[in-house]
Amino acid sequence: MECQNQTEAGSQQQEKPLLITSSLLGLPPYVLDPQDLPNSFDPFPGKVGSQFRQVDEDTLVKYGPKVSLAEAEAMDYISRHTSIKCPKVLGAYVLDGRGHIIMSFEHGKSLDEFWENASEKEREVVIEQMQRYMSEMRNIKGDYVGGFNRSPCVAGEFQWDFYHSDHKYGPYPDEFGFNEGVVEALSRASPGPHSTDPESREYNVRYATRQLVHSLRNHEIVFTHGDLNIGNILVQDDMTVVILDWYTAGFYPAYWEWYKATWHGVFQPSFIRQIERFIPPYWIEANIMNQIFNKILG
Repeated sequence: MECQNQTEAGSQQQEKPLLITSSLLGLPPYVLDPQDLPNSFDPFPGKVGSQFRQVDEDTLVKYGPKVSLAEAEAMDYISRHTSIKCPKVLGAYVLDGRGHIIMSFEHGKSLDEFWENASEKEREVVIEQMQRYMSEMRNIKGDYVGGFNRSPCVAGEFQWDFYHSDHKYGPYPDEFGFNEGVVEALSRASPGPHSTDPESREYNVRYATRQLVHSLRNHEIVFTHGDLNIGNILVQDDMTVVILDWYTAGFYPAYWEWYKATWHGVFQPSFIRQIERFIPPYWIEANIMNQIFNKILG
C-alpha cells in the first residue's frame, strides 16, 4: 500500500508539475526567480501573452503563459541544421504554467529601419541572405501540419475563439485536415448554434466558405517561420540578418509563409516586390486566406 501511495503521489506530481523542461533541449542552465519577471501589460490578454526582459547585456528572456517549449525547440533546430541566424537558445522551461526561453540578445536594426538608409548594394546583401535562408528552410519537409515537434497550430486564425477555451487546433496529418481546422476555427469564432436548414442563407454561406477553404490543396508541407514581418527581421552591423520570434514556427502548406508575411500589409507599398524575391508568392491562396481571416474577425 505504501508503494501504491507513492506511485499515486508521483502521478499527481506529473499531472501538475512545477517545472517542465524539453526532452530535446535538456535542463536549462538556471531557472530565473519569478519575482524578477513581473507581469507586464498585455494588449491581447489570452492571445500571445509574452513579455521580454534583458537578463544582462547579451541575454534576453521571453516569458509568459503562451510561451512554449516548441518555440525554443524550433529555434534550436534551425540553428543546428541551417545557416539561418536566430537567437541562440540557452535554456527553456515552463514554471507554474508560464513558459520561459533564455536566449542570446541580438543587437541590430529592424529591417524597415535599415532599409530606409541602406544603399542598393547593402539591400542586395540582405535580400541574398533572405533568399538563402528561405531556400534552406523550405527544403525541410514535413509529414504533418502544425507547430514544431508536432505541437498544435499557432496563428491568429486559431486564436479568435468566441468561447475563450484552450481548444487545440492540430497537429493535422495533412493539408485536408488543416483546412478542416480552419473551417472549425471559423465556426468557433462566432457563437452558436448555427442553422442546419439547407435553405437558409447562413447554412449556404458556411457551405461556400468551406468549399473555398478546401480549394487550397496539393501544396507541399514545408518548415515555416509564420511571421516574417519587418519587425522580426534584424540586420546587424556586419550585415548579418537575424530572424527573430519563432513563436508560430512549424510545418505548414507552402503558401502559408507568403500569406503570413503579407496579409497585414508592408511598411512600404513597393516592399512586397522585395518579399516576392525571397518568399515564393502565392497570390491566389493569400487572397483566399485574407477573406477567411476577415470572416474570423467579423
